[in-house]
Amino acid sequence: MTNYTLITGASSGIGKAFSAYYAKNKENLVLIARSKEKLQTMKAEYEKKFNIQVKILNVDLAQESAPQKIFKEIQNQNLLIDRLINCAGFATSGNVYDTDFSKQHQQVMLNVTSLFDLTKLFVDGMIQRNRGQIINIASSSAYHPIPTMAVYAATKAFVLSFTEALSLECRDKNVQVLAISPGATDTNFFSESGGVAVGNLRTPEGVVKASIEALEKKKISKIDGFNNYFTSAILPRLLTRNRMVNLVYGIMKKQLK
Repeated sequence: MTNYTLITGASSGIGKAFSAYYAKNKENLVLIARSKEKLQTMKAEYEKKFNIQVKILNVDLAQESAPQKIFKEIQNQNLLIDRLINCAGFATSGNVYDTDFSKQHQQVMLNVTSLFDLTKLFVDGMIQRNRGQIINIASSSAYHPIPTMAVYAATKAFVLSFTEALSLECRDKNVQVLAISPGATDTNFFSESGGVAVGNLRTPEGVVKASIEALEKKKISKIDGFNNYFTSAILPRLLTRNRMVNLVYGIMKKQLK
C-alpha cells in the first residue's frame, strides 16, 4: 500500500498551503474540497511538477455521512493514510437569533462532526500501525467566547479541547496529534463569514510553518503569532470570564458598524 497525506479544505487558504508544502516534500496526497475544478488543477500541477500521486475527492463535508463515504473510498482504493490534516471549516457572523439556522447547523457539522468523524476513522489505523500524524485546525477564537460569532468560537473550542486530549492519548502510540490555532489569516475566511479583519493578517504559509515547527517540538497545540498568543491565551487568564466576553463583544460590535 502507498502512503498518503489527506487534506480537507485543500483547494484554498490554509488547506491549499498545506497541500503545496507536502507536495514539495514529495508526499502523495488525497485532496478533499467542494471545488472539483480547483482540485483538478492542483492535481495536474503537483503530479507534473513533483512526480507524486494525487487523488482528489469532490465532497461537501458539511453533509451527513460524508466522512464515512470518504473513508470507504480510501479503503476501496487501497490507500494508506499516514497523515490527516483537517482544514475544512467556515464561520457565520451575526447574532445566533438573526442567523440562518441551516448555515449554523452546517457550520457545526463541518467544524465539529466531520472533523471528529475523520479523526476517529483514520486514527484507529494509525494506532494499529504505530505511526501517523494528525493536524486539526482550531483557532485563536477557541480560547474565549465571541458574541456575534458564537457558534464558530464554540466549534473551535471543541476542536482545541478534543485535539489536545487526543494528543496525550496517542503519545505512547507514536501518533502525533496537533491543534494549530491561527488568528486572522489572509484567506477568504472574512469574505465568506461576513466578519472584518483587524490588524495585520498572518499568511497561510506562516500557519503551515508554525505547524511543522510545533510538530518537531512535540507540542500538542500552538497559537500562531505572538499577538494572537497574548490576546487568546494570556488575556483570558488575567480577566474574569465576564469581563473577557464583554471586552470581546465591544470589539466585535465596533467591527460590525
